Amino acid sequence: MILFFTFKKILRKNESISIKYNKTLVLLIFLFLSTQGVIAQNPTIKKNIKELKEKVAQTNGAQRLVWMDSLANYITFETSLANDSILRATVDYAKQLDSVNIAVWHTVNILDNINYKNEHLEEGEKIVMQTKPLLPYVTKPKILDKYYFELGELYYLLRDFNESIKSFDSCYSYATKYKTNLVGTSKFRKGITYVDKGDFGKASIEIREASNYFQKGKDTIQWINSKNSMSILYSKNGFYKEAKKERIELIELAKTLQDYPNLPPVYYNIAADDNKAGLQKERISNLKLALEANKISKYKDFYKPILISGLVVAYAENDSIALAETVLKQLKSDEENSSGSNEAYYLEAKKKIAFAKQDYKKAINYGEAYLNLKKESNQYEEIQEAENFLSKAYEAIGERDKAFNHFKNYTKIKDSIGDIQKSRVLAYYQTLYETEKRDLTIQSQENNIALLDSENKLKNQWLLFGGLGLLAVFGFITLYRSRNFVKKKQHLQERFVQDIINTQEKERTRVALELHDSVGQQLMLLTRKSKSLKNKEIETLAKDTLANVRSISQGLHPVVLERLGFTASIEDLVNTIDENSDIFFTLEIENVNEYLDEDKALHLYRIVQEIVNNILKHAEAKAVYVNINKKDNTILLSIKDNGKGFDYQQKIKTSKSLGMKSLLERCKIINSKLKVISAINKGTEVLVLTPANS
Repeated sequence: MILFFTFKKILRKNESISIKYNKTLVLLIFLFLSTQGVIAQNPTIKKNIKELKEKVAQTNGAQRLVWMDSLANYITFETSLANDSILRATVDYAKQLDSVNIAVWHTVNILDNINYKNEHLEEGEKIVMQTKPLLPYVTKPKILDKYYFELGELYYLLRDFNESIKSFDSCYSYATKYKTNLVGTSKFRKGITYVDKGDFGKASIEIREASNYFQKGKDTIQWINSKNSMSILYSKNGFYKEAKKERIELIELAKTLQDYPNLPPVYYNIAADDNKAGLQKERISNLKLALEANKISKYKDFYKPILISGLVVAYAENDSIALAETVLKQLKSDEENSSGSNEAYYLEAKKKIAFAKQDYKKAINYGEAYLNLKKESNQYEEIQEAENFLSKAYEAIGERDKAFNHFKNYTKIKDSIGDIQKSRVLAYYQTLYETEKRDLTIQSQENNIALLDSENKLKNQWLLFGGLGLLAVFGFITLYRSRNFVKKKQHLQERFVQDIINTQEKERTRVALELHDSVGQQLMLLTRKSKSLKNKEIETLAKDTLANVRSISQGLHPVVLERLGFTASIEDLVNTIDENSDIFFTLEIENVNEYLDEDKALHLYRIVQEIVNNILKHAEAKAVYVNINKKDNTILLSIKDNGKGFDYQQKIKTSKSLGMKSLLERCKIINSKLKVISAINKGTEVLVLTPANS
């Protein structure tokens, strides 16, 4: 599983006394009661606070407010003491003297206190409403940006994400104007708000922009934190290539800094992605690196049980039971490591060891306890894994009804998470298309010109050979050249077909982008317009048409292939067809992305697409099995169906369809071997063997 570490601020130990007061008694209460519960043992702090209190007591009017302001600022920024009552007293007195800047500034600090503790949020809303009329009269810089930042944090905690985003936008505007350090931070917090809102596309763009800002400003810690957030977002939504790139950069930065305490979970999350990719040696290696990095982490006691449990699970799942049990003993000596917030990790380790030892009853007991914990916290990915584990455990002891029930729960959650991930990925791409205009090349036109040149050369050769044919004395030379010409012609025909295929792909890309950027945008405007006019019929028609255009655009140019890679795009293709047809599809696929370059991946994707479409149109099959794996230096693609079959040799000779010829030419382009095994009423198997990139 991917590990999200969210560290809340550590609450101050010394809390101030909560006091109710009216304006006429504010100063008296302020002097004699407000700081009684906050004076620390440090004699210097005590002395400074005492001196400031005396100055407040000895002055009146504006001068008194100056000393109150100094006292409030001192306690807020120079100590770890609670300061709520002092801040309120200062704000109230500032309002009496119409000192707007001081009143708003310390209102900001009150909001910071409320957000810091995540308590009395409704009271924070009341304070915001009381302060709103003062905002137009603020004259000093670096107040409004901080105010809107704390307002954004307050709305975030209240789960009002739209208002939170508006507030962070206002913070960004003022921070940019005054050139404060909240420029990047407001972007970063806005991105995190988009994450919780479920808008992954906008979230990734905001966090990326914040990361660039932190990098330019040489704010290394914030830069690393933003990159870590990006890597987790990428991984959670299936962008494993992007996640790995971010984490490699993150590790190098952390090593350079030599003081980044959150490096262990970075290695832990890399190991989680390794597990998804089937890279078990790398998974175990990264877990060991996480434990090594944890030795110097400020949070090593927090991380240790989690990392050890992860290593135990990895050993157990890779038939290293003795090693798993040895590592697990490190947790038994400390009850805190196997209880409380660490209990789930401990149970996961125990259930995997029991399963590996074929002690299925114990595995089920641990598995049920683990599942109940995860249900309490609504961690759906972990619940999915727990249901799948129990399904296998019950199957192992022969209780098939219970196994089937858990498997149904597993598939239901898997489909739900898959739908969420797809919607986030779609949002990501849609946002990219809306914010970045892509430059279109004229490569397809150049290919057409090259084809015309080839045809002209061919015509000239015919004229030349015709003239030579009139001369008998050169008959032998003509015959010899004619034979060479036949070979060249055959080669040119193959090149011509291949050029057509390549040009077709480029034209598909161009048309897809035109549909999205032109027709798609117009349809979106039509949808909004019809909605504003409350014309349901036109709105529905516009939405359906927009969906069809997007579907056509996706068919013309598989964006999933470009962004997620070959493996994920095949999964998406097969799953989509499976959902929209009566044929039962089974897919087994290894992650072969690193062994395919861009051209090979595209042509293999089209080959799979063409074969599956042929099955849907002609095979009358009930089931299809798609298998893709790497063996030695070859990627093997196998697609079997139980349809009516056909005579392949006869079909290839007599068929006028370009489908089979297209398959053959695509295979030639990427140096693949195509083999078709079929017979009448015995189904069909298509094999494609492609050299893997080293």
